[in-house]
Amino acid sequence: MRRHATIPILALALLSACYAGADGDATDGGSDDGGSDDGADGGGDGATDGGEPGARCESSQLGPRLLRRLTRDELEHSLRDIFPELGDAWAGVRLGPDPLSKLGFSNDAAMLQVGDQTAADLLDTAVEVAALVTAPERLPTILPCAGTTADAACVETFLDTYGRRLFRRALTADERADYLALFTDNAAEADFPAALQWMLVALIQSPHALYRRELGSDDADGFALDADELATALAYDFSGTTPSEALLDAAAAGELDDPEARVQWARTLLDSPAGRALVQRFAAEWTGFERVGTATKNDVPEFDGVRAAMMAETRALFDAVWFEDEGDVRALLTAPSTIVDAELAAFYGWPAPGVDGRVDRPAGWGVGLLAQGSLLASNAHADASSPTKRGLLVYRRLLCQDVPPPPPGIPPIDAVPTGETTTRQRYEEVHAASESCRGCHDQFDPIGFGLEHFDAVGRWRADERGLPIDATGTLVVVDAEPIAFDGLDALATVLAEGAEVTDCASGLAATWVFGGAGGQSCLAEDARTALVDGEIGMIEYVASLAGAPHFARRR
Repeated sequence: MRRHATIPILALALLSACYAGADGDATDGGSDDGGSDDGADGGGDGATDGGEPGARCESSQLGPRLLRRLTRDELEHSLRDIFPELGDAWAGVRLGPDPLSKLGFSNDAAMLQVGDQTAADLLDTAVEVAALVTAPERLPTILPCAGTTADAACVETFLDTYGRRLFRRALTADERADYLALFTDNAAEADFPAALQWMLVALIQSPHALYRRELGSDDADGFALDADELATALAYDFSGTTPSEALLDAAAAGELDDPEARVQWARTLLDSPAGRALVQRFAAEWTGFERVGTATKNDVPEFDGVRAAMMAETRALFDAVWFEDEGDVRALLTAPSTIVDAELAAFYGWPAPGVDGRVDRPAGWGVGLLAQGSLLASNAHADASSPTKRGLLVYRRLLCQDVPPPPPGIPPIDAVPTGETTTRQRYEEVHAASESCRGCHDQFDPIGFGLEHFDAVGRWRADERGLPIDATGTLVVVDAEPIAFDGLDALATVLAEGAEVTDCASGLAATWVFGGAGGQSCLAEDARTALVDGEIGMIEYVASLAGAPHFARRR
């Protein structure tokens, strides 16, 4: 029947037109390949470098115009919010995992391309959702007139209501005519629900539904985003889903032209369950703590039973420090307490937690983010700790320093402890023996040495198989003298006292919110200064991005 052939061809043609309309700022992807090595930062060999997130500039800059394909999660959340009636009947989008950028982020606009497989998955998703929406038990609830007066006016009601939600703007007259004609063509061969179903398939597949348009209109000073683009950016940047009717109405009323109004919307969205979940997604991609869920540890059978609790602990830390306490990056690094369940507390060797799960860490047993079992276990071997993996975590994700790939032919270090040699001694011996190794490892191994009081599963240890542990280390910051420290507590203090970590975290957060921004840095300098100066917390900093020049204008 005609409807089966028409829809995929229409969708792919529209996708091609969408790619052609971005003045070269969107790339046409012929495949869905996106690499990801499971390294210390969770990043891969992506096509973009994400700029220099830790770099600072004298003033905020504007990034390029973008077409941003919705991520897998954004598409699913959008369809569920637009059609809440789907409920458990819908298993979710058919798209595979999103490719990761070099920075380890899954929402980089340059990486989210559409190839043959993604187009096919999108078609399957659209067909499944449309079939559920137009099913006899569901359609009268979604479209009451379908059960009484299923006529042209009823179709127009559906198109105007759900076209606006899917496209995040009102349809143009030409678009309305095209979709109504598609319905009419199919109605000649099928009943009302079936014709409506295939019209909805076309709407869901449209690039206007799949892509976030951040192109703006040309004026004397660049490109100004229009009201609907601002509403879309606010919704996805701060809640990970499509704009609500209220936000679209605020855009139509011109309210979003005011930067402070946008920041207030951002605050509200971030404090919603969807906004908090989005911040947790950034935290997971920034630090890689969720990799503990697939970590393998030998000779610690109870580890499998606490991996989920370790992830829950780290999520609770981010939530408590950033949302509840309105803290910043320094507070995250130096938090004296954590939140665990009874099983995880016993695994760590701590007393049982209180009713709220909060436990003050034993003195000298670490503080803050770097003492989280999820991070310590993720950045270790199956049988032993890894000063290199843990040092790289700090070097890459907290200091935003790049590391070249290792030269070929480097023999692996025997990670399993043997004889009268500690892990630190083995690493020092191997890396000192090679000048090519030493040149790089001298930058990050001395950081990881400070975490040697924690074993392969993240538990504090007084010694290593009876051998004394040397947890002294040095932190080398660009253009500064090396800073000596002893142990994780001291390392956390050193990191918190400098501006470099806050600059790195804030730069990565801006890069993540703005979808890579084509590798652009320095998009929100005033807000970053306020964060470094301790005037605002991390959540307020993220909300303030809605008031940055780049949010509303592009170069």
